[in-house]
Amino acid sequence: MSEQEVTYSELKFHTPTQQQSRQRAVITKNKDSSSPLWRPFAVIFGILCLALLVTSGVLGALVCRWQQNFSQQQGILENLTCQRIILEHQTHELQEILENLTKERDYLQTENINFLKTLQSKGDKCIVCPKNWIQHGKDCYELSSGIKSWSVCKEYCSSLGSRLLKIDSKEELDFIKPLTSFRYWMGLLYNDTKGYWQWEDGTALTTDVFPSLRSYHGPYCATLKNGKALGYSCEGLNFCVCEKGLFS
Repeated sequence: MSEQEVTYSELKFHTPTQQQSRQRAVITKNKDSSSPLWRPFAVIFGILCLALLVTSGVLGALVCRWQQNFSQQQGILENLTCQRIILEHQTHELQEILENLTKERDYLQTENINFLKTLQSKGDKCIVCPKNWIQHGKDCYELSSGIKSWSVCKEYCSSLGSRLLKIDSKEELDFIKPLTSFRYWMGLLYNDTKGYWQWEDGTALTTDVFPSLRSYHGPYCATLKNGKALGYSCEGLNFCVCEKGLFS
C-alpha cells in the first residue's frame, strides 16, 4: 500500500458520514427549537413578581395610613370621652346647686308666710284689710306670688283696687324691709325728661328715703330688696308689692 492510499484511508475514516451529519443537525435543531419555551414563562413570572411587589407596597402604604387614621380617631374619641365625663360632672354640680337654691327659696317663702301670719295676728284688733293682705297702721299690703314686669305689676295692683308700693317714711320702710327678701317692684320710676325719680302719682322721691338710689337715663323702674332700692329695667321680671289704704 502506497503512502497516498494510507492517507486517503485515514481521511476517509475520520470524515463523518452523511448519516451522522444529519443526526447532529437534527439534535442541534431540536436544541434550538426547544430553547425558547421557557422564556415566556420567565417573562410572566417576572411580571407577576413585579406586580406582587407593587401590590405589597401599595397595601403597606394603605395599612400605614389606616393605622395613622385609626390612631387619630382613637385620640379624638378619647378627648370626646373626657369632655363628656367633665360635662356630666359639671351638670351634676349644677343640679346640686339648683336643688340647694330651690330649697333655700322654699325656706325663705315659708319664713315670709310665717312672718306675715305673725304680723297679721299682731295687727289692729279691728282688721278691715282683705284676706291675705297685711295691715300696718292705716294701710294694707299684698305681696304677689308670681314675677311680672313693672307695667304688669301696675295693672295687677290696679285690678285689686290698689297701687304699687309707695314709701312715705322711714318707719314704713322699716316695716316693709323684712318682707322683701326677694326683689319687688315699687311704684317708683325714673323720669328721663325731668331727670329724677318720681312715684307713680307724680310726686318726686325725697332723698331721705333712698339716699343711695342712683339716677339713670332710660326706662328704669325701682325695685326693693331687703329695704334697699335699686334701679332695674322696667321690662325685667320681679315680684309685686301692692298697697292701699284701709278705707280706700
